[in-house]
Amino acid sequence: MPYGVINKRCYEKKRTVLEYALTALQIAEVMILIKYREHIANKHILDIGCGAGRTTLPLTRLSKHYIGIDFSLDMIKLCKEKFTDVTFIHLDARNMEIFEDETFDFILFSYNGLDSISHNDRLKSLKEIHRILKKNGIFVFSSHNRNYHLANSFPKMAFAPNPCIQTKLFAKYLRSILNFLKYKGLEQFNDEYAIINDKAHDYALLTYYIDKNCQILQNKNMGFETIEIYDTSGKILNPGDEDNHSAWIYYVTKKINED
Repeated sequence: MPYGVINKRCYEKKRTVLEYALTALQIAEVMILIKYREHIANKHILDIGCGAGRTTLPLTRLSKHYIGIDFSLDMIKLCKEKFTDVTFIHLDARNMEIFEDETFDFILFSYNGLDSISHNDRLKSLKEIHRILKKNGIFVFSSHNRNYHLANSFPKMAFAPNPCIQTKLFAKYLRSILNFLKYKGLEQFNDEYAIINDKAHDYALLTYYIDKNCQILQNKNMGFETIEIYDTSGKILNPGDEDNHSAWIYYVTKKINED
């Protein structure tokens, strides 16, 4: 089974949808939205992988020209329930032909959404994003950091003094072990990127990991100039900086004009 299908199935589970509904903006995202406000305010925005609407409110406060898309139908249904006057579309980033070329000024693909699909599908998505982004438009996304020191870890049992909580922790550990054994053999490693069965959602996902230097090159090859990169604490990183403390990295890019 393609791992993109495995990941999609996980994101459509009720437990996952509810978990994302309770998640707030991260520090780096807040800093990026503030710093690049002029590229967002009153502009045409596409929020890819909008999930349960985590990024919808801050973006719609900046511009009414907002569209949120997600490949999980349950996520989109929840968004429509929460934000009745906002446009949400059940759509796959690999094929966004419903949008014309150079439609959006600002595109966000947050919470490592690009990491849920295969390498080839990732490139398809980036190609589509480049097509629908306006000249000099800004594209922001995050991606799991291959240098992260806990990227490839084994399930661990947690303990609590409360028996009820301990029972839940044991169930979580057992679920993690079963998923780990089920998906570990599907991992991939090469010079550019890795597909890792990490601890997210009790080891139920196969996630794309890439270091920042390879991602910067990938951005360039897909027609994006990398303007800034941030770690999870919101600190600006340079290509040669140590980054094994950061589980993922945020990239602020600009569409390279084709002469």
